[in-house]
Amino acid sequence: MKYVWLRIRPFGRLLKALHGFFYNFKRFYSYAGWRSNMKDVEQRNYTAVKIYHSLEKSMSFKNRRVGSGWSDAYALLDLLRVAHRFDELGYHDKAACKLLSRFIELEGNSQTKNASYIRGELSKLNFASLEEHGVKTYSAADFHRGVLKSPEAFFLSRYSLREFKGENVSEELIKRAISLAMKSPSVCNRQAWHVYHTTESLPKEAALKYQAGNRGFGERIPNLMVVTTDLKAFMPGQEHYQHWIDGGLFSMSLIYALHSLGVASCCLNWSQSPANDKLLRSSVNIKNNHTVVMMLAVGWPEEVNNVCVSARRPLDEIYTCLEVRAGGCK
Repeated sequence: MKYVWLRIRPFGRLLKALHGFFYNFKRFYSYAGWRSNMKDVEQRNYTAVKIYHSLEKSMSFKNRRVGSGWSDAYALLDLLRVAHRFDELGYHDKAACKLLSRFIELEGNSQTKNASYIRGELSKLNFASLEEHGVKTYSAADFHRGVLKSPEAFFLSRYSLREFKGENVSEELIKRAISLAMKSPSVCNRQAWHVYHTTESLPKEAALKYQAGNRGFGERIPNLMVVTTDLKAFMPGQEHYQHWIDGGLFSMSLIYALHSLGVASCCLNWSQSPANDKLLRSSVNIKNNHTVVMMLAVGWPEEVNNVCVSARRPLDEIYTCLEVRAGGCK
């Protein structure tokens, strides 16, 4: 009987995976940006940043091809006209307006009919960002300001802590870490991240109830963060996994940002069943269009801590030189 169970169990796992795949597809269908509803301020802003980031890249090339980028410029202008018709403006509506103004004034662009027309259309809009957008000069000295004197000391000193001091980490410091993590790369710079945070007992208990990895220490977590990504940001069908990728990049940056500020953390996995995902959403105020990537237990480290060694695999097991297969490059 035991042998039969061992043969059957893998198929049970496969059925659970299929259930999860269909659940994620349903969420992508319901909440992702494939419908291109530009009346939705959030979706319009994700589209705007995708387009104006393409213009930023064009503007950043030292040998920029004169005449390039006009199709994106007109696509951005169309979005700005939509934004102008509605009272609710987003950050990227204003940023896009400022960026487009800079693009049409570039050398080789400013005297064209395209620039003259767009300049006239922009004059009809009543919004623009007060910040700088587009490109800036970035020297080697600027780059080297961020080089760590001892990268090993920083990266190898970070461990997951599951026991913390009793005091909470201030909201100000939490927000500082999030601001640092916002420099994470994301597809077309869409920055589709959203962080939920609490120090209150009731929401912590409600959220951790459905996370399986906090047993034995969950009730003593000072600060709890839930990292999510917004499905509205992802439009083409091939981006159906991108929210996990961008969310993972941001999560890792957040963990190291906390570490740089002397704050300890422990990753709490959210590879959960559809049932648990629904129960979490029914218990706390996570938006339906936000995909839960992971939770983070956060707090101040004790003076003396016990941590898992968590040995790392040898480098030669995870490193391979990329080569062209015979007959594979034509």
